[in-house]
Amino acid sequence: METNHPLRSARWIWPEGSHDMRNTYAQFRKDFRLTQVPARAPFYITADQNYMLYVNGRYVGRGPARGYQVTWAYDEHDLAAHLVKGHNWISIRAYNGGISNFQYQYQWHAGLLCAARWGRFQLVSDASWSSRISAAVKPDVERVSRQMNLQEHVDARLDDQAWIRAAREPRDWPRTSATRPFGVMPWHSLEPRGLPNLAERMLTYQRTCTAAEGRCADGYQDTHNATDLLRREWPTARWHEAQPGRSLRNAFALTLPAAGADRYAAVSVDLGQLSVGTLIVEADGAAGGEIVDLFFCEAIESGGQPALVIQHVSQVSMSSRLRLRRGRTRFEFFHMMGHRYVTAIARNTRRPVRLRLSLRETIYPHAIKGRFESGDDVLNDIHRISVRTQQICSLDAYVDTPWREQAQWWGDARVQARNTFYISGDTRLLVRGIRCLARQEVPNGLTYGHAPTNSHGSILPDFSLIWALTLWDHYWQTGDTSLVRQQWPRVERLLGYFTGEGRGRHGLLRYDERYWLFLDWTDIHKQGTPTLLNLWYVLTLEKLAALAGAAGMPDRRRHLLGLWNEQKRLVLAKLWDRRKRLFRDGLTPEGRPVAAWSIHNQTLAILCGLKRECRTHMVRERLLPYLQGHKVPGAKPSAYWVTYVYDVMEELGYGREVVQHIRTAYAPMIPYGGTWETFDFPVGFGSTSHAWSAHPIYHLAGTVGGVLQTDVAWRRIAFAPVLDLPQTDRASIAIPTPRGLVRAAWCRRGSTADVQLSLPKGMTAEVRLPGVGKTPVTGRNRWSVPID
Repeated sequence: METNHPLRSARWIWPEGSHDMRNTYAQFRKDFRLTQVPARAPFYITADQNYMLYVNGRYVGRGPARGYQVTWAYDEHDLAAHLVKGHNWISIRAYNGGISNFQYQYQWHAGLLCAARWGRFQLVSDASWSSRISAAVKPDVERVSRQMNLQEHVDARLDDQAWIRAAREPRDWPRTSATRPFGVMPWHSLEPRGLPNLAERMLTYQRTCTAAEGRCADGYQDTHNATDLLRREWPTARWHEAQPGRSLRNAFALTLPAAGADRYAAVSVDLGQLSVGTLIVEADGAAGGEIVDLFFCEAIESGGQPALVIQHVSQVSMSSRLRLRRGRTRFEFFHMMGHRYVTAIARNTRRPVRLRLSLRETIYPHAIKGRFESGDDVLNDIHRISVRTQQICSLDAYVDTPWREQAQWWGDARVQARNTFYISGDTRLLVRGIRCLARQEVPNGLTYGHAPTNSHGSILPDFSLIWALTLWDHYWQTGDTSLVRQQWPRVERLLGYFTGEGRGRHGLLRYDERYWLFLDWTDIHKQGTPTLLNLWYVLTLEKLAALAGAAGMPDRRRHLLGLWNEQKRLVLAKLWDRRKRLFRDGLTPEGRPVAAWSIHNQTLAILCGLKRECRTHMVRERLLPYLQGHKVPGAKPSAYWVTYVYDVMEELGYGREVVQHIRTAYAPMIPYGGTWETFDFPVGFGSTSHAWSAHPIYHLAGTVGGVLQTDVAWRRIAFAPVLDLPQTDRASIAIPTPRGLVRAAWCRRGSTADVQLSLPKGMTAEVRLPGVGKTPVTGRNRWSVPID
């Protein structure tokens, strides 16, 4: 940060007397006057943990991006469009949960820091700001899940957020007396977020779905977990069709009938799509004190009940609570909740409760340039829900799902980065994520499986290797080696584990019981000497050697090539089954061969270039029958890991089989609006918004569209569209690349197909079309080819 940056003149502020930080919501207000409105008004802001910023009563944005306090991120917002000549006011809601989770590490301090310098006018956070701790929020509540923040239980009688919108400065708020200088620990320095600010738009719920009534569970008035009440109440509830609501201009209106003494009335409402954001509730006609609980989920069960997770390792309790004030209430919750359905539950009400609901969707601002369209509605819908899932899994980081975790899992992020390359070409989430994962380090060099985090049980050696592979992915996409050079010391420390502590019998990598060896959501062999872990290591060494060469480090390249050749020798000597001509799944802890030869290991061995002479046999014995729907012995790839199977089969010319498998496996997901966490989806248990399975974005482009990247920075591609699909007679795609848009289209008419390919400057395609042969082309091209 430059020495004259406005933030250096600001002080960290927080309301006095807030020593117990659990579930703390701080509120800040600053009134000021402007003699003129600047053409551009940059405002710099950060908070530990989070903030929501309003200017003159209008929402501006939220932040900061997740990271580490020692170099905490700050944001920049241009306030020019929100300012007026004369009186202005800034309102800020800030939150610190006083706990760590799967995206934040609590450091026993909270604070707000902000500044602006517009010509001669300067504004900084200091003791002149008014501030208070919200008395409306119950501190003693459960988390919404094991991985996330705490539930919001709010009494609007104590805070209706009028202080945000009202022009009159609050007279009863104290001035901020707790201030600390810039650079104080734990915020030793600051860094720009390196990402665009999150985009927001208002969404309106579409319809009521089902309703139920019943007796409230004991303790409902002062519960610390609003979802726990539902677990006790809903098993006996009878769900029926709800009375319809009304779509208004900016909200959805519904009425909850009078529930009666100690009873509840529940109505579920459908947003019409999966989303993530902050819920805005407006209520009219309340006597004051009525309880309205809000439950968030992604699906409705067959009997009409919103999907309620009873048992789950994540302890999912996605609820909020609002006590209404007399007359009219308007309240926007703070935390972003991923969901499609919200169920409003009125408790102990003697009159109907009239509600208006809307959602402030808040996601990463992907500039969508990629496109896929075919004559098959099923394939089009699969692509659509894949793109939607990737959009809502892109926040301040790639997150596994916006519903249950919002954690930056790095195996997921590798798939999501490639999804992003095909829809917008944006690399910034990947770059910030690579740096973020590198910062949270096990002393032996391993990364955590996601970061930042408090979960020491989430150290995954295979995800550490995938972290190194994403350095390759970034280089493969961009041709830029600066990130590689920056992260190389971290790469060396990571390799220290795999060349040291991670090795076991025969020099191969071993199962390390200190950590979680993930590999895949499947029953693949993980004990003793797992083949899949060792194959990941082979692939990683190959790519790191190539990166070292590209980055001008010949000595490191030679060293890595030596490790690569030795690791290949060990794998072939100990894990290749000569009789089966397949890679076995590993060795037992005692060193005995495992009698299993999974799809996973044949897939990754082919990606590693091992046993090329047996590749056809591996495909025919495992990969091809799997894609064709036949029973194959051994572990099956999950909706996440199957992307690597698709990669291999596309490269080998089995695009038609890949498309048919995608169509069969993903068609059941379409009504849910997103891609599932697993293929065998139990409603309510897994998520319907997992972007690790949204890879049809690029697989449909590579098969139906026929475009496969074959060189660094898209210098070269292969073009071989699947023209004989029975479900469609046409397709068109667009892929954003660093060189510009690649466009391809084809239309089948009888026994011929008209094919078009348009390449940006600097890109060459090797064309593989019937009757054309392998022909290199550039620019705009058109062919008429025969279809067998």
